[in-house]
Amino acid sequence: MVRIMPISASQRFRDIKEAHARVVGTRRQTGRSRWVTRRLIHFVSICLSAGLVGLFHSPAWSESPAPSVHWGAMAFPDQYSTFTGGLTINRFTPTDGLGNKYDSTVGNTLGFNLITMSWTQHCGVFLQGWSMNLTAGVGPTGDEITNFLQNKFVHQLRQLPSVPTVNPRKETDAMIDGSITRWFPLFRPKVIFAGAGFSVGTIYQQGFLRAGIRRMPITPTLYSGSWGEVSARASVLGRISYQDNGAVLHSVRSTAGLVQPSIAFGQYVTTQTGETIPTWEIEFALMWDSGIFVNPTGQSQEQFAWAIAGSFGPVRFETWNDSMGNIAERDYGPTYGATLTLDVFRVWNMIQDFRSNPTTNQSGAS
Repeated sequence: MVRIMPISASQRFRDIKEAHARVVGTRRQTGRSRWVTRRLIHFVSICLSAGLVGLFHSPAWSESPAPSVHWGAMAFPDQYSTFTGGLTINRFTPTDGLGNKYDSTVGNTLGFNLITMSWTQHCGVFLQGWSMNLTAGVGPTGDEITNFLQNKFVHQLRQLPSVPTVNPRKETDAMIDGSITRWFPLFRPKVIFAGAGFSVGTIYQQGFLRAGIRRMPITPTLYSGSWGEVSARASVLGRISYQDNGAVLHSVRSTAGLVQPSIAFGQYVTTQTGETIPTWEIEFALMWDSGIFVNPTGQSQEQFAWAIAGSFGPVRFETWNDSMGNIAERDYGPTYGATLTLDVFRVWNMIQDFRSNPTTNQSGAS
């Protein structure tokens, strides 16, 4: 015998509504990271459009996006107006090539591949001596391309054991960084700096204060030519930051200190406003960081790293590694990174100069 249970129309409607709410809630949870990514991509587009409104004279330097600063990258602010785009990679490996585990709460491999845009504007009359920066990066996090560069290139070149991959994160991550800096003269414009900034996104959240000296000449002019004057210059940075957790790093140290000295050698041109821009430059930096990584007992893990950067015209390449402790034996992890950027402002200025200046051959033939 089949028993028929009458169901009211209102009860049926409530059942459908509850089922629909469960489905929507699940989709909302899985689509949250996509929503964040779309918003950040939209923000990057706004920065690009705003930056192209005014084409200012600039060198090929840009600020480092998170988490590059704590991985070992140079953390100095831009001395001049820039608008750069490029690719920044960072890799964290919890196990080294000998099977030793890094003592932290991060247990999986992180390979960040961020397509970045960085815009720095040095202010004019009303805010003379101030500069502002916005840097945005978004891209897929996975095992490549960082695994190839680490194991198939660097470690094979140095005959080091390969670093294993441990449950690599496979998501889309994004970060937005911003800062404001006050510049002071020291024998020449914009040498001493002090400022503050922030980093927000899926990796971690951070606010920071920084101060230091940027490109102070330490040698007399060694050569003077059409591309400028060749000399060596020194920089130093002190930075303190407050961190909070993100979707990637769930347990970070609440505060961290960072000290970074560097020395650069290059050829520098003086602009009409008395500011100096590198035509080409090679810079080497060291870094000590009290660490944002902590072990299961809450103790922070100090980082010692080096970085080297080279620029020529609008192109800049930089790489960094935490192998400073013992460069002959300790290039096993946990962190390294690299960036390649192109300065859009400088490329535009080069095109404009090429169009406005006729060739000498054409003038001689007339």
